[in-house]
Amino acid sequence: MTGFAHVGILVEDLAPVARLFGERLGVEVTGPQPEPALGLEVLWVHVGETTLEFISPTDPESRAAQAIARGEGGVHHVALRVEGLDEMLGELDAAGVPVRDRTPRPGAHGTRISFLEPAASGGALVELIEG
Repeated sequence: MTGFAHVGILVEDLAPVARLFGERLGVEVTGPQPEPALGLEVLWVHVGETTLEFISPTDPESRAAQAIARGEGGVHHVALRVEGLDEMLGELDAAGVPVRDRTPRPGAHGTRISFLEPAASGGALVELIEG
């Protein structure tokens, strides 16, 4: 592990989030950034050294939209920065840790990401980010 990356939060609408954090609280807000391949858009809120990733579906069939429909809006995942993601995933898999993405996939800002199954961490979804 090289550090904390962000907390991902599922929301239906990014506009109120941008107004609250950017206009009312005066913190740095970037986006929204479209992620058409995933059917969503992302708003990044930077508070000191902490980043919040607000995710809003643009496609009603996206995983984000389905999660919100199931009542799973709000805090979605915790992301940790790592080096050597491929090697780490191999080691986790060999140790019997349930890995959702055995092969890293593209993430925001040119990163590579993989999620661990929530069962691995007592129910919390953990994202590993390289790059």
